[in-house]
Amino acid sequence: MRRPLPSFLRLPLAGSVALCLCWALLAAHAQNLSGASGFAVRGTVLNDATGQPVARAEVVLGNDQAQLTAGDGTFSFDNVSAGSFSVAVRKPGYLGFGHSSSSQAGPPRSILVGPEMPALTFRITPEAGIFGHITLSTADPADEIQVSIFRRDLQDGRPHWSLAAIEKTRSDGSWRVAGLAPGRYMVFTDAWIDGQNDPENSLAPVFGFPGLYYPGVTDAGSAGVLALRAGQQAQADMTLVRQQFFPVAIAIQGMPDTPTSLTITDSGGQRTGLPVHLDPRSRVAHANVPNGAWTLIAHAFGATMRFGRANFQVGGAPVDLALTVTPLPPLQFIINRDFTASADGAPPSNQWGWMNLSLLPADDFAEGAGIRSVHSDDGSNGTRYELDVFQPGKFWVSTTNPGSTYVASVSSGGADLATTPLTVSPDNPPQPVEVTLRNDSGTIAGQIDSPSPRASGVSGEQPQIWIYAIPLFSTTNRVPDTLLRDNNQFTLPNLAPGSYRVVACDARQEIDFHSTEGLAAWSGKGQVVTVDPSGTANVELTVIHGDPSP
Repeated sequence: MRRPLPSFLRLPLAGSVALCLCWALLAAHAQNLSGASGFAVRGTVLNDATGQPVARAEVVLGNDQAQLTAGDGTFSFDNVSAGSFSVAVRKPGYLGFGHSSSSQAGPPRSILVGPEMPALTFRITPEAGIFGHITLSTADPADEIQVSIFRRDLQDGRPHWSLAAIEKTRSDGSWRVAGLAPGRYMVFTDAWIDGQNDPENSLAPVFGFPGLYYPGVTDAGSAGVLALRAGQQAQADMTLVRQQFFPVAIAIQGMPDTPTSLTITDSGGQRTGLPVHLDPRSRVAHANVPNGAWTLIAHAFGATMRFGRANFQVGGAPVDLALTVTPLPPLQFIINRDFTASADGAPPSNQWGWMNLSLLPADDFAEGAGIRSVHSDDGSNGTRYELDVFQPGKFWVSTTNPGSTYVASVSSGGADLATTPLTVSPDNPPQPVEVTLRNDSGTIAGQIDSPSPRASGVSGEQPQIWIYAIPLFSTTNRVPDTLLRDNNQFTLPNLAPGSYRVVACDARQEIDFHSTEGLAAWSGKGQVVTVDPSGTANVELTVIHGDPSP
């Protein structure tokens, strides 16, 4: 029930209007006196692939204001106080930005609210997806078969296939993976065994469906690669052919009383999904495996990592083999200082800060083997350190520049690990990894050739400009990067002497700088400079907008 107004507010209509106008004038006068002002923040959300407006996208301004875009993709926040605000945008089916709890294409955007506030335009990328149908040669329902999606990514500048998503087929054999960013993808199905079989009962024939790569091959090197654009939906149908699986018995030798995992991989190192059952009393593992070449890998976890690997071939008959689990010795590495005196003749300091040394997989589908941080206070020049290795294999060594010095070289047994992967084997441990540090690092200093809103204080979106110094020489370091400062200038310190291609981009980039093809994508862009020992190279750059790839 609506309550009546108090008697002292019951005025004639004309008096009410006059009172309202009076209050409005007083409020405006008070706002002017206080110096406070409000501004309208208006804009549009567009589909980055089509340029069309996106309706009902959630736009969040700061921490406490949110609304959905209208049918024409527009939004409007009224009476927003002057200052800096973050903006986040999201909508199901799109890669928004600024929301950690959803698929996103980047961090929040920054805007400066003030006089002459321009209309804003935000673009969001429609999600790509892969769907398909699994058909069994027996015409049985292909239910609960696992489908793995791998994406071609860069790890510290080196291409690698990484797991992007896992899905299982529905009762009709269909499956769908959404929420994918543009990129290159590969599809793989795990092996699937008929019914419930006892792997230790070798008298009962076992049948099943080996795993396949799209479009229906058993070798990763022959698999089809799906190149997805923004919003593209790709179809990947496969037919799995029923085959007999044969018993494989593996006697595990040297297995400690610690948790142990057993995995069967194919010839390309991809996990097959074939179950392995271990009898802890007899220490014999049993599996049912189709014809082909396979590898059994054992990891024993404890104070010391233990590892075992056995390659075997199945050719229409049961297989018996033995696998020995042995300790993985830690990788030895040594840090050497090759420091020079400063220009004033003062002796060099032994302090160099801290650095990370990581082992990244050199083979597709493999995993990294460990990371170790070292500080200059941990030892003197030539001190030997250890890195616990999780598994053997071939690995690229990745380093970070420590403090005001740089990594000049990384080698093992005379091999340059900037161009050659390190082979880690329990039977033949590698020679110690020797890291040489130098203190005559150089600097790249520069600016962009046009003022940015962030530097000039102009209202509107305040884009972040990323600066990258792409090494044009072999190195174990990552690509040095930094953000453009508000004065339109930047500095990249502690650089190894050599030639660099310096670029400015309005979005973060993943750069393949180890291959000819990766470097070719940046040819003709930015500016190439040479950094001399203890010198400074100056550049002036034009900002590259959008995707720089050709």
